[in-house]
Amino acid sequence: MPDYYQDSASEKIFQQRKNQETPPNPHIRDNNETVKIMGAVILALLPAVLFSGYLFGFKVYGLFLIGLATAFAADIGWSFLVKRPIRFDLSIVITALLLTMNLPPSAPWYFPVIGVAFAVIIVKEFFGGIGYNFLNPALGGRALLIGLFYNQMFLISWPDPPFGSISPDVVSQATANDVVSGATPLAVMKAGDTLSNQELWDAFLGFTGGRVGETSALLLLLGGIFLVWRKIISPRIPLIIFATIGVFAFILGPEGLFTGTWQHVIGHIISGGAMLGAIYMATDYASTPGTKAGENLFALGVGLLVVLFRFYGFTNEGMSYAILIMNCFTPLIDRFLRLRILGEGKPTLFNLKIMR
Repeated sequence: MPDYYQDSASEKIFQQRKNQETPPNPHIRDNNETVKIMGAVILALLPAVLFSGYLFGFKVYGLFLIGLATAFAADIGWSFLVKRPIRFDLSIVITALLLTMNLPPSAPWYFPVIGVAFAVIIVKEFFGGIGYNFLNPALGGRALLIGLFYNQMFLISWPDPPFGSISPDVVSQATANDVVSGATPLAVMKAGDTLSNQELWDAFLGFTGGRVGETSALLLLLGGIFLVWRKIISPRIPLIIFATIGVFAFILGPEGLFTGTWQHVIGHIISGGAMLGAIYMATDYASTPGTKAGENLFALGVGLLVVLFRFYGFTNEGMSYAILIMNCFTPLIDRFLRLRILGEGKPTLFNLKIMR
């Protein structure tokens, strides 16, 4: 009698892999291995990366190259130090790209060196490497740079395409009669003014002041649609974040409660780091909750914190710290909103096990 179990395809795969070390998450999912997943994310970011040079000059390409070189050097150096085989999983490439996209165009060469090295070694490797970091590495590196170089990290350059930029000094001295506006869309709205249709259009396309890779909402959105199509990320987290920001932008209008216009709603969603953070950093596998209910709560928290920072904080932004704060709450969310094991108690809403 034939042994169907021994001859099955699943048994053959098990025998081939039973002695292999289980890699950290993300694990194989619909035949997408880690390298393929990370490669798709890099491909989604690439249009915004290339467009940033067109907006702010060739210098930003140098920042990207320095960040990538630092990431590889840090990963190889750490692997050598701990006597571990080098894992070419492309996660360090994403870390370098995202951190550089969060830098001001005027950033000196050592900003990506310090930020990327800290992100790769301290935020990621100190906690076990890919899949074990509880914070988003790129945002951890950015937080360090803000602590070390606060004023420089918030300098605003204005795009001067093709491949040029207007320095922060010129922008800061701009007057109402100048061709260059001295205020970003978020600064305009925080001052109580309403963005014009042209300003909204410029913000959507990317022809506005801001960080290296966060200005073009259009390209970031197209990359996000690509990732959703490839089933790399779920649209729930970004959509909940955008909806939360939009709702409160309407409620907390410039002239009192419920006085926000559609320009305020759209402006807060497409301006600043909202697109880059919600689509590419709030969806990080390792630092977000493991259940759908947990992800929804995480996204809601990010959106509320962004509103808190933007409307009542010192700066006009807040996406980075909103995500970092909710990263810290992820273990607690997973602790109280974990999936119910089959046979464990009575069925509950969304099959969750609410811990007490």
